[in-house]
Amino acid sequence: MKSKLRFALVGTGAFGAYIGKHIQADPLGAISCVCDRNLESAQKAAAEIGTDVPLLADYESALGREDVDAVALCTPNFTHAALAIAAAKAGKHIFCEKPMANTTADCWSMVEAAEAAGVQLMVGHKRRLRPPWARLIELATNGQLGQVVAINATVFHWDTYGREVSSWWSKKSLAGGLLQKSCPHVLDAFNAMCAPNCEPAELVTAVYGPKQEKIFDFSDVMSLTIRYRTGAIASMQSSLHYRLRKYRESAGTWVQLTHGAIELHSHLDHIDIVYQHVDEVQPHRERFDDLGFETAYTKEIGDFIRWVLHNDKPCLTWREGLRTVEVMEAAYRSADSGGVPIHLPLCRERETK
Repeated sequence: MKSKLRFALVGTGAFGAYIGKHIQADPLGAISCVCDRNLESAQKAAAEIGTDVPLLADYESALGREDVDAVALCTPNFTHAALAIAAAKAGKHIFCEKPMANTTADCWSMVEAAEAAGVQLMVGHKRRLRPPWARLIELATNGQLGQVVAINATVFHWDTYGREVSSWWSKKSLAGGLLQKSCPHVLDAFNAMCAPNCEPAELVTAVYGPKQEKIFDFSDVMSLTIRYRTGAIASMQSSLHYRLRKYRESAGTWVQLTHGAIELHSHLDHIDIVYQHVDEVQPHRERFDDLGFETAYTKEIGDFIRWVLHNDKPCLTWREGLRTVEVMEAAYRSADSGGVPIHLPLCRERETK
């Protein structure tokens, strides 16, 4: 049995160095090489992580190394499927940053490649692991307040990444669209509260609002509704052009349950959760001054490593990632057709896992 899981860190943009630090900090994790087509970026990331390892511009070379057991994919959304499939064929385990891919079919191809090769595949939907969001999900699913009836979230914020010159985030073919840009974590939280066993939702409807920004080649305002197989409904409105809030302040979430209610209020420096049973006179209030980023990244990376090395049950697999992409794709299909309901699952013939 290997004493450490050895990674190729692939992609050194916004998240690469951050993921790399958590791999290197885990007593059972190690980085064997850093891979990016931009070697200057790879060098900078290695310096931030504090590791002196080979820097590679060629992904195939990273996959061919005997001292690489797994890849950490921190590359743009549109690359995930091809890179994950190549890693699986090379016998490497795969940790993939969210979103899993841009289409449900690509997600299934990643799953099938991993299973054929006998390697593990995890998608890093870390927000559900951050203590305030984990608490929201716990309150919604532990029966204390009954069953979820309806959820509403508002993801209005002023986008920054997409406004950068030549940003791949502004292109639908590369980023996937509005929902990949701003909403995968919120949709994953919806799924966690309404489909905790990662079963598909029942149907999705969505409509676009008037487009605000020419820099995006996709609609940047949307309203969508999901109906789950329990009968619960979840609604979300998203905009990239809301000047009053930064991204971290968006995603305020209200949950109605059969015997109570929960609200999550996001702020730049803390998160508040308020909840109340119908039989109580006063609500409970919990404040989280630690937003929980370190906790979440440590948990997902640590669980992935121990899943591979020791076969311990992980906090996440590929399922959370696939179900989130499925909802996003269904929303686009619905909005593109003027709001026609789209029934799930989208790839029914592949639902054997």
